[in-house]
Amino acid sequence: MSPRTSSSAVAAALTALVLLSGLAVVAPTTAAQSTSVVVTNATHTPTTPAVGDTFEVRATIRNQAGAAGPFTVNEVAVEVPGRGPSGWTRATDLGVLSPDTSMEVGLPATVDEPGWHQLRVYVYGQTATGRAVRVTYPVTVQVVEQQRPQLDADFDDGVVGTDSTVALTVANGLATSIRNVQVELLGEHVRIDRQRRVQSALESEAEANYTFEVTPTRAGTQTLTARLTYTDGSGERRTTAQTFRYTVERMDRNVRLDVASVRGEEPGVEVTVVNLGNARVEDVAVTGESGDAALSTALVDEVPPRATETVRLNVTNLAGVAPELTVRAEYEVAGEQYEAMRTVSGVFVPGQVDLTGIEVTETDGGTVRIAGTASNVGTTRVQAVTVRVRAGDAVSPASPGAEYFVGAIDASDFASFTVNAQVDGENETTIPLEVTYLVDGEERTRTVEAAYDPPETPDRRGTGFPLVGVGVVLAVAVAGVFLWRRRRAA
Repeated sequence: MSPRTSSSAVAAALTALVLLSGLAVVAPTTAAQSTSVVVTNATHTPTTPAVGDTFEVRATIRNQAGAAGPFTVNEVAVEVPGRGPSGWTRATDLGVLSPDTSMEVGLPATVDEPGWHQLRVYVYGQTATGRAVRVTYPVTVQVVEQQRPQLDADFDDGVVGTDSTVALTVANGLATSIRNVQVELLGEHVRIDRQRRVQSALESEAEANYTFEVTPTRAGTQTLTARLTYTDGSGERRTTAQTFRYTVERMDRNVRLDVASVRGEEPGVEVTVVNLGNARVEDVAVTGESGDAALSTALVDEVPPRATETVRLNVTNLAGVAPELTVRAEYEVAGEQYEAMRTVSGVFVPGQVDLTGIEVTETDGGTVRIAGTASNVGTTRVQAVTVRVRAGDAVSPASPGAEYFVGAIDASDFASFTVNAQVDGENETTIPLEVTYLVDGEERTRTVEAAYDPPETPDRRGTGFPLVGVGVVLAVAVAGVFLWRRRRAA
């Protein structure tokens, strides 16, 4: 064989290989089919998905007219090479294809890298004679760099059984608007109210906000997936998704009541609802009971976790001092009713007037002036406070200033007073003072004895002179005896 002949043979062989190679490239659709079942077509939507987008691969499976019998389609799968197990999606138990019939099966797929990718569709089934059949079909997809709207979510940690809000934001940073917007929030072990929202369009460089009520059903770390489906400026239908980790705590219910008196004109108590738990407390009704008083009711819409709310209960028909009170709060947590209760005493003390700091002085007119302080030691306002000298056997009011009208005194406040008295008895050591006032519409009277030191009189001074005289006489006598003995001794 001459070199020329040899070269021609090599060229012919290469040409044959090229032709065979070309046949191998263009003929996978037929080489992969069984004799009766074929995949006649496979498309994908959108035609140019972006990196990370979920797109649909849709295959048409046909049992040809000349088939010997029906074909059972057990499974159809799509493989994205290079992604391992996560690159497979499957649909099973799809039914039976009679001869000369077709079916379409759509499966999702995602590609992580831009460029040209060859996916494969697999059809697994069984002929009427029981022969297992596998059919493959290539799908070539061009994946472009990711340019899609962004998703972001704002939420707090969840509590099992209680509602919480997830604020979802869709930001369209594309150069064109998107249309037919559909937003979904998905998750396992959570209940989501109205999972799907739609919007006709979202302009370029615009945002849309959505809120979802989420109720977790299991503690631990859960996931929430926000999924956005839209039509972009080229008319392609696209889907993008973002997954967020979601921490869920077990419910800790702990409500405490703090009770304090209210200082003011109107009797009342302050009740503070302290929510020490991690769940929101709702629809709180605060009531009070007492055998010596009547208390009003107060309502609170909501107490957030680890927060407080304070309400006032008015107290009326008060029949005793520092009565015992029982305060209850009925509330709701995660749809269940609960109650907190506390019994206290001494927190509510009605207004009461004491006379303190009393000083008694003589006047030039022969009377005495009594000055002091009327102090309200209760927790409510007192009114019409009047201080006067109460007449007795040796004490009588003296004008002017026989009585002093103080007026009203707030809780824990005081006011000064001055009254005049005539004391006739030489041995009188107290002056009775009477104070009257109104509290909660009821008049009350108290009497206080003011200490009085009567002035010395000549008679009282005389009782001490003989003792002095006796002392002087005794001293002179002792001195005389001493001098007499000294002279006698000399």
